[in-house]
Amino acid sequence: MQFIRGAAVCGVIIAALVAGGPAAGAAPVAGPGNGQGAGPVSTAVSTAGVAATTGSRHCGSLRPPRHLRWLDGFALRWVPPGIGPLVTDFAYEWDDVGFRSRVWESGPYPDESYRVDLQVTVMRSPSFTDVAALRGFLAGYLERDPAAWATEPFDHPDGPGFLDVGELFWLAAPGVAVRVLGGGEQVDLRDLTRTACAVRQVMPMR
Repeated sequence: MQFIRGAAVCGVIIAALVAGGPAAGAAPVAGPGNGQGAGPVSTAVSTAGVAATTGSRHCGSLRPPRHLRWLDGFALRWVPPGIGPLVTDFAYEWDDVGFRSRVWESGPYPDESYRVDLQVTVMRSPSFTDVAALRGFLAGYLERDPAAWATEPFDHPDGPGFLDVGELFWLAAPGVAVRVLGGGEQVDLRDLTRTACAVRQVMPMR
């Protein structure tokens, strides 16, 4: 059984999303990004901002995506093959930070549990003035040791970030950040990095 942010993932209900502490007001989000509809969808939004990408130290150059998924103003250009088919969107808040999260689950397993394979979360807050402020918030929110956690820089095309075991995060713009979390052996660091590199901001949303 996979535990996320103080709640057990069991069946199709996830009460809270980010590992390490409480979350307030988490609720599924209705619409085309929710449930099985969170796969590739057609959209009238221009993809010019994601069709051609600039390289970075970790990401290199990415090919244009064959299919696009969307989450709070970001294009999700690629996710690892073989991750769970149960896809759910959530929206919740913690202090002055708004979260929109998409979770991919696999299961049920023989013990009737479900496992989180992948989670992509967009976070918005005026307190995210730079990447150091973002890291400081996450260290407190996730109850991590700020001296030891996420000390390796992550170079995303949209902005600077950090990485640690099973997770990457970056500041896409002042006030806007993204965190990509792997749920275990199903997604290795290579696929997790590729997933993160394929998340690109395409339009502002509030």
